[in-house]
Amino acid sequence: MADTSKQKLKLGFADNFKVVTLEIPKGEPRPWDADTELTVVGKPVVRRDGVAKVTGKATYTHDIRLPGMLHAAVLRSPYACCIVKELKLDAAAKSPGVGAVISLADVGERLLFAGQDVAAVAAATPEQARAALAAIVVTYEEQPHVVHTRQAMQPGAPLVHTTKVKARKTEGDEPGASRQATQKGNVRHTGSDAKKDVAKGLRAADVVHEAEYTTQVHTHSALETHSIVVRWDDAKHMTVWSSTQSIFSVRGEMADIFGLKPADVHVITEYLGGGFGAKFGASAPGSRLGFIAGTLAKQAKAPVSLLLDRHEEHVCTGNRPDSIQTVKLGAKKSGELTAIHVVAHGSAGIGTGAGVGRNAIGIYTRCPNIKVESADVYTNAGPGAAFRAPGHPQGAFALELGLDELAAKIGRDPLDIRIEHNVHPVRRHQFELGRKKIDWDQKRKRAAELLARKARVLRGVGVAASIWGDFGRKGAAAATVSVGRDGSIEVQNGVQDIGGGIVTVLAQIAAEVFRRPLETVTVKFGDSRYGASVGSGGSQTTSSVTPAVRAAAEKVKAQLAEVAAKELKVTVKDVSWDSDGTAHARKAKRSITFARLCQRMPGEATTATATRPGTYGHHPMKFMGGPLYQIAGVQFAEVAVDSWTGEVTVERVLAVHDCGRVMNPLTLRSQINGGVILGTSYALMEQRVMDRSSGLMLNPNLETYKIAGARDIPKIEVALTEVHTGANNTGAIGIGEPATIPTAAAIACAVFNATGAPVRSLPLTPDRVLQSLEVVPT
Repeated sequence: MADTSKQKLKLGFADNFKVVTLEIPKGEPRPWDADTELTVVGKPVVRRDGVAKVTGKATYTHDIRLPGMLHAAVLRSPYACCIVKELKLDAAAKSPGVGAVISLADVGERLLFAGQDVAAVAAATPEQARAALAAIVVTYEEQPHVVHTRQAMQPGAPLVHTTKVKARKTEGDEPGASRQATQKGNVRHTGSDAKKDVAKGLRAADVVHEAEYTTQVHTHSALETHSIVVRWDDAKHMTVWSSTQSIFSVRGEMADIFGLKPADVHVITEYLGGGFGAKFGASAPGSRLGFIAGTLAKQAKAPVSLLLDRHEEHVCTGNRPDSIQTVKLGAKKSGELTAIHVVAHGSAGIGTGAGVGRNAIGIYTRCPNIKVESADVYTNAGPGAAFRAPGHPQGAFALELGLDELAAKIGRDPLDIRIEHNVHPVRRHQFELGRKKIDWDQKRKRAAELLARKARVLRGVGVAASIWGDFGRKGAAAATVSVGRDGSIEVQNGVQDIGGGIVTVLAQIAAEVFRRPLETVTVKFGDSRYGASVGSGGSQTTSSVTPAVRAAAEKVKAQLAEVAAKELKVTVKDVSWDSDGTAHARKAKRSITFARLCQRMPGEATTATATRPGTYGHHPMKFMGGPLYQIAGVQFAEVAVDSWTGEVTVERVLAVHDCGRVMNPLTLRSQINGGVILGTSYALMEQRVMDRSSGLMLNPNLETYKIAGARDIPKIEVALTEVHTGANNTGAIGIGEPATIPTAAAIACAVFNATGAPVRSLPLTPDRVLQSLEVVPT
């Protein structure tokens, strides 16, 4: 028998629909397409966790209190590079309240950044733990270091690594095969993406624009710092509470570290106080948190809580790498692009992953010649980590501002050039939709008038695009759905809700299938015992889990249809369902209510488990490098620039995005709002500041590491372009990454439109704006 069946679906967006024949895996419910009318999915529903969070009832890992629990603290290297010459723990072990002490570095070991693990203690109180750290005797021999990217690239710079480094990837990173890397000094070349001959394209150009663009290191700064609580239940079983974006990566790491079976590690994440890519696994990128808490708990024979403070969160738990990008763009006088060439260097500290995404190679693909070259530059700083669309915001900033500068040189509208060189029909639609909503032509005319009369407050508009893929994963999530005799519906899956509202959406899926009120659906989540699930990163959660939930619910409904057929004395094919879940006999005037039907079930509950098959559709545009949908999105920004002070105010951001079929517009808009806020903060304020001489971070807090506050946030307008892709049975696609990719770039382009002077370095601080204007305040 065939493993698939051909089904015709109505797919597309806006007024662009067509019937497409897809191969659907056997046993899959018919995918919801453009003709499917839904009553619960697609409607705004308030998040289920909202009340618990705003009233303080939500329990985070920081809130866990267990009988006899000890508190851990970690001694960290005070130097950017040093050798441990002496390490004595005896005095710390004898300190009041101490239950366990462990070393995390060996005598003779070379430590590579300030903040690296040296030793750890567990004591009855946090104060006793910190006092015990002070009793540890350690002697360091300071070594030459380098903490700035340009300095690290120079011949003769202190060598960060003396051996090759293995690239680290998590579920937060963009999927794709790792390239063969070559290393010379501190520079690790990671290959290139290329199409045709970029040198030839530049020679054919009438106009060439070349400039350097730089972006800063951006720390994650989640409100809840990295935290983990470990309790050994016996010699072969443990329970772990973790502030994580991936319950099952925590389970896997702890099982590997301590030689346990994964099923014997119970992981709980009921609530999470923010995660943007750094919270995968039991540890942080620069600290062995899982090993520390688990080992201390085992030695002390007591539960151990390890909660990082804000300083530690900044220096050793990951960051968005910086970038130095040389961009060359070639074009004919008509505006036809002939070449895009990007050479990028960036530092993820002692780690890898400082790329610049797929913007240059994947968006303006009507340009015939494209090449993107990337390299990691090692520095003596904490390792980078995936951070909401790794590499893409950096790449978008350089490419999009470069395009605007090129357009100015040839006298073309930069939006027109973008539309002309983009082949994705949804993104082209979004560009045109945004042009009307933002009043692009009039706003640019106003910008030119203000600039011509040298107004103090200048205004401008800018636009930028995003690219991401539908990375929903086959078989990674197993959802179980049960219907009880009392008519209650229960969904189980071990997914963690990091704040995006996935639990609410899962309830909507079940309510839609059974045509029952949302309040009759309970969702059990945040626990490894509720079934395998994916990590919350890479915009994969909704597109991975919702199809599994729907498939399981449809299986249960099919079993209920058999019960209904028996009660109604008809065949299963003759059973139809009313809007309230009542079962009807098609050819007879008989029916049975959902409540009555559940009472007639042969057991106490009807249950089914299902997973998501591979992606089976990608209409209307395939993602580069794989048979999956390419997610489109564009953002327009309006800014005001005070030409006397250099202050940039972002007044409005119009975010035009698609994420397949909209599951819940309320939580979806919230996700997009968060992406825009993050991008605005990245554009204007956030930057890690490192001292060249000491190698230390100078602003490892939330006082001098500036994050956008309520008064810095623009008016955010969200326009949703729902797209029926045929990707999976719910049509869900992710939005977490696309929503933040173009924000900073659009803001930078708007500043250029306002002032006529490009600011080629992020963040767009007043001093940089004034420098671009060649204005010195008096």
